[in-house]
Amino acid sequence: SFENVCRKLYQTDVKAMSETLELMDTDSTAKAVDLLSGARRVFCFGQGGSNVMAMEAWARFSTASSQFLHIEDSHMQAMAASMMDENDAEVLISYSGATKDTIHVAKTARQAGAKIICISRFVKSPLTAFSDYTLLCGANEGPLQGGSTSAEISQLFLIDVLYSEYYRRYFDTCSVNN
Repeated sequence: SFENVCRKLYQTDVKAMSETLELMDTDSTAKAVDLLSGARRVFCFGQGGSNVMAMEAWARFSTASSQFLHIEDSHMQAMAASMMDENDAEVLISYSGATKDTIHVAKTARQAGAKIICISRFVKSPLTAFSDYTLLCGANEGPLQGGSTSAEISQLFLIDVLYSEYYRRYFDTCSVNN
């Protein structure tokens, strides 16, 4: 029934957030916030549905600080990554951690000296090999569920955690900017 579908989706989404919380390493997450606050520029990147999440991260953080940037096009992301240095950071979002364009952007940024925060489902993926801090989202997707809402909810939860801690630490500055 429709009611059963609603309940099942609700349970799936709640489970994704619970799993994300269980997977969270609060020390690494706190260090990721340190990285964000210490960077000259923070680029939020992803591809496909993960790019929508990257745009959401940028939109949240841009209300608190002008250091956060977003570029939608993968080629322009790679160009920006090549011009980064040790004062810059990236927040890369990829559920699989295996998206070719995102891996290329990570590799390019790493070679340029930038620091990388990765939001992904899998701790051991091609993308996380370039990450300074990997934040794991807890939703399981089947092969036909690419971009599932539960995966997005778990990624949004991590973005919200990063933003809330950033805002809490720098309340005076953020509240003026917001």
